[in-house]
Amino acid sequence: MKRYYVWMMLIPIWMGSAGFGPDAAQTYSKAGEFAETGQADFAFMYYNDLLRNYPASRYRGQTLFAVGEYYFRIFGYQDAEMVFKEFISEYPDSKEKLYALAYLLNIARRNQDALTAQVLEKKIIDLQQVSFVFRKTKEFTYRSPLYQNYKAVIHIDKIEFYVEGELFAKVSY
Repeated sequence: MKRYYVWMMLIPIWMGSAGFGPDAAQTYSKAGEFAETGQADFAFMYYNDLLRNYPASRYRGQTLFAVGEYYFRIFGYQDAEMVFKEFISEYPDSKEKLYALAYLLNIARRNQDALTAQVLEKKIIDLQQVSFVFRKTKEFTYRSPLYQNYKAVIHIDKIEFYVEGELFAKVSY
């Protein structure tokens, strides 16, 4: 019986390494298909599988963001916070960093952690120091791996974050 259990554990590993299982690109593609059709739970399962089985894949950054986004959607704020911190740590220059910081700010405010919220507000402001020559606002958009539309609107005195057209967070300065 013990030998059967060992073989059952090794078969999926062998199949994946022998080319019989999906690779990182296929797993990421499948996750995207589910996300595009609004099946976030199934997309999450594939994204999570990608992080577990292909931790060094070229999709890691996008996958971390998607997993953090999913946790936030299901009110798993502690898990979302952990994943977004990992994302920012590993990808400090990514275009998604602004939105990951907005998620962390939202979580800090939900937790009534004023000190952390203040630090995050400063990071967001410092990240988006822009000059406005001949215009009043600047906008950045992003479509996430879970197929949610993000927009950051930077005004002279504030930054507003929108997810699917709904105000998500605001930082005034």
